[in-house]
Amino acid sequence: MGSRAQYAVMQDGTFSLYYSQWGAYQLELDLLPGPEPATRFARRQREVSSWMWEPECDGACLIDHDERRLLLFCHCGADQSYRLAALGTLARTWPGWRVEWAYDGLEQLKVAVGHATDIAARSPEHPRAGEEWCDVLVTVIHQGQTRAHLVDSAESVIRSGARSLDDHRSAWPTITSCPGKVVAGIHFDLDDQTAGVWTSSTLRRALRNVEEGWPGWHWSNWEDRSAEQARRVAGTLTVPEPDLAEGLRALAAEFDKHQDVDSATESASLLLAFTDLLFAGARASGLQAHVHTDNTFTHRPMDLTDEEKALVHTAIADFMKSPG
Repeated sequence: MGSRAQYAVMQDGTFSLYYSQWGAYQLELDLLPGPEPATRFARRQREVSSWMWEPECDGACLIDHDERRLLLFCHCGADQSYRLAALGTLARTWPGWRVEWAYDGLEQLKVAVGHATDIAARSPEHPRAGEEWCDVLVTVIHQGQTRAHLVDSAESVIRSGARSLDDHRSAWPTITSCPGKVVAGIHFDLDDQTAGVWTSSTLRRALRNVEEGWPGWHWSNWEDRSAEQARRVAGTLTVPEPDLAEGLRALAAEFDKHQDVDSATESASLLLAFTDLLFAGARASGLQAHVHTDNTFTHRPMDLTDEEKALVHTAIADFMKSPG
């Protein structure tokens, strides 16, 4: 339960790790005010001695003061436009820092600080297709014909390997138009055995040793450049492009809302209200109830000054005027 986040801080040669049960969903909003407020926020969370198990981590960041580097991944509303706005604004509120997306997830943060990583091969999960939540665009060119599909995971497609591709293609429903928002994409050219992938999320090292599952294929990592896929299917399918202005408007609105009641506090409050109802029901039945306070309530909200809030709004406004 929750939206689990991990925060890593490197400062003056000292490394610290922190955890929040609810912080990942809008992690980018807590980083927007800049290095000092973000570090202050991270240090308010529960300090821990070890990294999370990656499948349970919904978002994380490394704030490295010594290297002046911010490395992060999070949900970003599962929206390309919003994510583009968030990263561009972070580049303005973290001047002199490298602001980078961790496409390989938590393992990439571990590598960045020199910690050992889990190199065990992951068992492939079969990608699902045709469901309403599928938001990964797969396009396939074969003998001059283009087909398109929506699946639930780019990572699963890659890990399934070349042997599964024909079975997947025959089972996946074909689409003739692309929805307004997709979070990732894979393009296959069967004739020359090339493939490329982009994502606004993470791939969790799915491309590591990709040649083992795709012998004879050449893979390209397009990071978040959806235009690479769009260019290859131009004239056949329109791939949605990020709308920066829309993303900036959404970012400003979410930032203001986050200062009133962030999603983490709201979630914990709902959970507390539910436990109160359980207590009341137990008392009415002559029973006793006890709440075990574990990670469920582990989160401390941001505490920004007016000046820090204003800095974010100024950065968003400047980005809107001069997006280059």
